Amino acid sequence: MARVRLESVQKNFGKMIAVHALDLDIAEGEFFSLLGPSGCGKTTTLRMIAGFEVPEQGRIHFDEVDITFRPPSQRNTGMVFQNYALFPHLTVFENVAFGLRARKMPFAEIKQQVHEALQLVEMAGYVERPVTQLSGGQQQRVA
Repeated sequence: MARVRLESVQKNFGKMIAVHALDLDIAEGEFFSLLGPSGCGKTTTLRMIAGFEVPEQGRIHFDEVDITFRPPSQRNTGMVFQNYALFPHLTVFENVAFGLRARKMPFAEIKQQVHEALQLVEMAGYVERPVTQLSGGQQQRVA
Protein backbone atom coordinates (compact mmCIF):
# COMPACT_ATOMS: atom_id res chain seq x y z
CA MET A 1 0.00 0.00 0.00
CA ALA A 2 1.24 3.50 -0.78
CA ARG A 3 0.89 6.92 0.74
CA VAL A 4 -1.64 8.95 -1.27
CA ARG A 5 -1.19 12.70 -1.49
CA LEU A 6 -3.31 15.27 -3.32
CA GLU A 7 -1.91 18.77 -3.71
CA SER A 8 -4.31 21.61 -4.60
CA VAL A 9 -6.39 19.30 -6.80
CA GLN A 10 -9.26 20.88 -8.69
CA LYS A 11 -11.80 19.29 -11.03
CA ASN A 12 -14.38 21.20 -13.06
CA PHE A 13 -17.33 19.98 -15.08
CA GLY A 14 -18.03 22.88 -17.39
CA LYS A 15 -18.46 25.95 -15.19
CA MET A 16 -19.20 23.86 -12.09
CA ILE A 17 -16.29 23.28 -9.72
CA ALA A 18 -16.69 19.74 -8.37
CA VAL A 19 -13.47 19.71 -6.29
CA HIS A 20 -11.73 22.95 -5.34
CA ALA A 21 -8.07 23.18 -4.28
CA LEU A 22 -8.17 19.93 -2.29
CA ASP A 23 -5.12 19.03 -0.20
CA LEU A 24 -5.25 15.51 1.22
CA ASP A 25 -2.63 13.22 2.73
CA ILE A 26 -3.45 9.56 3.43
CA ALA A 27 -0.64 7.70 5.20
CA GLU A 28 0.45 4.27 4.02
CA GLY A 29 -1.83 1.66 5.64
CA GLU A 30 -4.18 4.28 7.08
CA PHE A 31 -7.90 3.46 7.30
CA PHE A 32 -9.58 6.44 5.69
CA SER A 33 -13.21 7.55 5.20
CA LEU A 34 -14.33 10.31 2.87
CA LEU A 35 -17.61 11.79 4.13
CA GLY A 36 -19.71 14.73 3.00
CA PRO A 37 -23.06 15.81 1.60
CA SER A 38 -24.32 14.91 -1.86
CA GLY A 39 -22.50 16.78 -4.60
CA CYS A 40 -19.49 17.82 -2.52
CA GLY A 41 -16.92 15.95 -4.66
CA LYS A 42 -16.37 12.65 -2.82
CA THR A 43 -16.87 10.41 -5.85
CA THR A 44 -15.01 12.81 -8.13
CA THR A 45 -12.04 12.78 -5.74
CA LEU A 46 -11.98 8.97 -5.69
CA ARG A 47 -12.27 8.87 -9.49
CA MET A 48 -9.25 11.21 -9.76
CA ILE A 49 -7.22 9.03 -7.40
CA ALA A 50 -8.15 5.95 -9.47
CA GLY A 51 -7.33 7.74 -12.74
CA PHE A 52 -10.84 7.87 -14.20
CA GLU A 53 -10.84 11.67 -14.03
CA VAL A 54 -7.93 14.06 -14.57
CA PRO A 55 -7.76 17.23 -12.45
CA GLU A 56 -7.57 20.64 -14.13
CA GLN A 57 -5.12 21.75 -11.45
CA GLY A 58 -2.93 20.16 -8.82
CA ARG A 59 -1.05 16.89 -8.49
CA ILE A 60 -1.75 13.37 -7.25
CA HIS A 61 1.10 11.31 -5.77
CA PHE A 62 1.42 7.68 -4.73
CA ASP A 63 4.36 7.71 -2.33
CA GLU A 64 6.62 10.28 -4.01
CA VAL A 65 5.64 9.40 -7.59
CA ASP A 66 3.45 11.88 -9.51
CA ILE A 67 0.67 9.77 -11.06
CA THR A 68 -1.62 12.67 -12.04
CA PHE A 69 -1.65 11.77 -15.73
CA ARG A 70 -1.14 8.01 -15.51
CA PRO A 71 -4.03 5.88 -16.76
CA PRO A 72 -5.95 3.66 -14.29
CA SER A 73 -4.11 0.57 -15.56
CA GLN A 74 -0.82 2.00 -14.24
CA ARG A 75 -2.04 2.92 -10.75
CA ASN A 76 -2.56 -0.48 -9.08
CA THR A 77 -5.79 0.66 -7.43
CA GLY A 78 -9.20 -0.92 -7.08
CA MET A 79 -12.61 0.68 -7.25
CA VAL A 80 -16.17 -0.49 -6.74
CA PHE A 81 -18.49 1.43 -9.05
CA GLN A 82 -21.76 2.98 -7.96
CA ASN A 83 -24.39 1.36 -10.14
CA TYR A 84 -27.92 2.69 -9.86
CA ALA A 85 -29.50 1.16 -12.98
CA LEU A 86 -29.54 4.50 -14.79
CA PHE A 87 -29.30 4.82 -18.54
CA PRO A 88 -26.13 6.89 -19.11
CA HIS A 89 -27.28 8.18 -22.52
CA LEU A 90 -30.51 9.67 -21.10
CA THR A 91 -31.23 12.84 -19.12
CA VAL A 92 -32.55 12.90 -15.57
CA PHE A 93 -36.09 13.43 -16.89
CA GLU A 94 -35.81 10.60 -19.41
CA ASN A 95 -34.48 8.16 -16.78
CA VAL A 96 -37.28 8.93 -14.33
CA ALA A 97 -39.93 8.87 -17.09
CA PHE A 98 -38.71 5.60 -18.62
CA GLY A 99 -41.09 3.24 -16.82
CA LEU A 100 -44.05 5.58 -17.25
CA ARG A 101 -43.42 5.80 -20.99
CA ALA A 102 -43.22 2.01 -21.18
CA ARG A 103 -46.73 1.94 -19.67
CA LYS A 104 -47.84 4.31 -22.46
CA MET A 105 -48.98 6.93 -19.96
CA PRO A 106 -50.00 10.31 -21.49
CA PHE A 107 -47.06 12.72 -21.67
CA ALA A 108 -48.76 15.41 -19.54
CA GLU A 109 -49.20 12.88 -16.73
CA ILE A 110 -45.61 11.64 -17.12
CA LYS A 111 -44.33 15.21 -16.91
CA GLN A 112 -46.35 15.87 -13.74
CA GLN A 113 -45.30 12.65 -11.99
CA VAL A 114 -41.63 13.09 -12.91
CA HIS A 115 -41.70 16.69 -11.64
CA GLU A 116 -43.30 15.62 -8.34
CA ALA A 117 -40.82 12.78 -7.84
CA LEU A 118 -37.82 15.00 -8.58
CA GLN A 119 -39.11 17.69 -6.20
CA LEU A 120 -39.31 15.08 -3.42
CA VAL A 121 -35.61 14.28 -3.81
CA GLU A 122 -34.55 17.90 -4.47
CA MET A 123 -33.54 17.20 -8.09
CA ALA A 124 -36.18 19.25 -9.97
CA GLY A 125 -33.54 21.66 -11.27
CA TYR A 126 -31.66 18.87 -13.05
CA VAL A 127 -34.31 17.55 -15.47
CA GLU A 128 -32.31 18.26 -18.65
CA ARG A 129 -28.93 17.20 -17.28
CA PRO A 130 -27.38 13.92 -18.47
CA VAL A 131 -27.07 11.52 -15.53
CA THR A 132 -23.36 11.17 -16.31
CA GLN A 133 -22.93 14.78 -15.13
CA LEU A 134 -24.38 14.13 -11.67
CA SER A 135 -22.57 13.30 -8.47
CA GLY A 136 -22.90 9.80 -7.03
CA GLY A 137 -25.43 10.99 -4.45
CA GLN A 138 -27.46 12.80 -7.10
CA GLN A 139 -27.47 9.66 -9.27
CA GLN A 140 -28.72 7.68 -6.29
CA ARG A 141 -31.63 10.09 -5.80
CA VAL A 142 -32.56 9.95 -9.50
CA ALA A 143 -32.54 6.14 -9.45
